[in-house]
Amino acid sequence: MKIICFPHFYYLSEVSRLVEIGLALRGLGQEVLFFSHGGGYEYVAREAGFEVTAVAPHMSPQRAADYMAFNRGDKGNPFRDSFFTYEELQAYVPAEADAFRQARADAVLIGWNLPSYLSALLAGIPILVQQPGPFTAPFFDRKMGVFQPSLFGAARHLPLNWLVNWWLPRAKIWLAPFNRMAQSLGLPQWKSTLDLMAGDLTLVMDAPEILGILPDELHSYQPRHPHFFRRPPVYRYGGPCFARLSGDVPESIRAHFDTSRPKLYCAMGVSGSPRVLANIIEIAENLEIQSVIATTTVLPGREGNDSGRVLLTPHVPAHLVNPLADIAITHGGAGTVQTAVHSGTPLVGVPMHLEQTGNLSLVTRQGAGLMLSKWDLDRRSLGRALERLLSDASLRQNMLRLKAFQDKVDGAAVAAREIVNFLGASNPNMRAAT
Repeated sequence: MKIICFPHFYYLSEVSRLVEIGLALRGLGQEVLFFSHGGGYEYVAREAGFEVTAVAPHMSPQRAADYMAFNRGDKGNPFRDSFFTYEELQAYVPAEADAFRQARADAVLIGWNLPSYLSALLAGIPILVQQPGPFTAPFFDRKMGVFQPSLFGAARHLPLNWLVNWWLPRAKIWLAPFNRMAQSLGLPQWKSTLDLMAGDLTLVMDAPEILGILPDELHSYQPRHPHFFRRPPVYRYGGPCFARLSGDVPESIRAHFDTSRPKLYCAMGVSGSPRVLANIIEIAENLEIQSVIATTTVLPGREGNDSGRVLLTPHVPAHLVNPLADIAITHGGAGTVQTAVHSGTPLVGVPMHLEQTGNLSLVTRQGAGLMLSKWDLDRRSLGRALERLLSDASLRQNMLRLKAFQDKVDGAAVAAREIVNFLGASNPNMRAAT
């Protein structure tokens, strides 16, 4: 079978997951190709031995920055706007479908390359989706969602978890241009946002013990509100899968962490807020903590160690650096949360949006971390949270317990087997993975 991996190449964690799954698929004898609309992390796929094929239109860095700003609630209105306009989808969808046909693809695997939900339908091939558990229907059916506003800071103190769990299964945010495009192409339309995000097969990239949903329950899932789905979604556990960039720990970081002070590692992926990250840097410079902060593309050009306490660096092999720290700060992206779990490092999370809030809730509800609203982030609140991480031994003990659950799962390998089995079920000539 020929499987196209089509990540949003401006998202490092997504690219890393698809590369790991792609390698596992190759190990199962599948042909794997990578398609791209452009992005700064194409090199990660190439370094892993994959050819990356450009597919028009090209997404410029500025358009990607706008995309991420919309995702974290800094730009646009999610009740009115979407990640793509109808006019953009008119350009993206036919071009992707043509590329799938020319490649004779049997399926496409995505994360947040959203036009592929339409182009896969148009090309007549299955769309495979990898998602964090906190952005799936079973999570909200079990009333596990947590309220943390990205747009309306004044609402942050209201007890509105019930609203998140009632509203999200019914929500139709972002759908308008996608359904308009589907209608113009004679394709079925989606009935809710979670319906769109489910794909033909959705791989849930969490450990069951950490997500809190048993495998049997997830695999036999039937929507509590079936009228919000055009068909029942198919969920299967993949498992934890996070970036493992090449290289060793830089000597500058080893030297910086050679200290008697508490050590902090902060990473907000590539989807964190520049304002929030700049605020964290300013606060950290005035704390009795030795900090390494990865600026990635959130604050490009910010490097160095002017204060002696905060070392700023663009990218690091986080799976090697995070374990050197005593505590961590993250924005709640699935990759940075799973890296902290892998490291056994209790964390403070400052989420930008609902999915990141959910990812952090998996840790906070099990007593392995704390969560702060971006609206309340100041020296007092962050300092108190970090002090608690350092003084409360139960937080580290609980994170080590989660680490034991996570470390026993090879998420990429499990996801690859589920993909092969799913595609094999619809193709009798293909031998299922064992």
